[in-house]
Amino acid sequence: MDVEELRQYIEENSHIKNAFMSHELAHLKEINDGLAPSRRHNAAVLQHDADRAYGAFIEDLHNRIMNGLKLHRTDSAEKWATAIEEAEVLDNVEESILDADE
Repeated sequence: MDVEELRQYIEENSHIKNAFMSHELAHLKEINDGLAPSRRHNAAVLQHDADRAYGAFIEDLHNRIMNGLKLHRTDSAEKWATAIEEAEVLDNVEESILDADE
């Protein structure tokens, strides 16, 4: 499974993207609000930055899953999905993001 396939799998099987984007956009908005008015970014720039952060998050998660569960990029999506489900990766990641909001 490559990074894009993992992104699709995550978005189809969890609420990780929504939780991450909500957390990231709130964080970026807080930083942005602390800037001088002339230096503040508009909502489109904040969304772009959040999208980039999500992409980097998925790449990092892909590498962590691959190393932690001893998977390879060339392994089938089914093998990845089974390993991810057995290790409860999506539940743990989603819980971790939600805990960071508190």
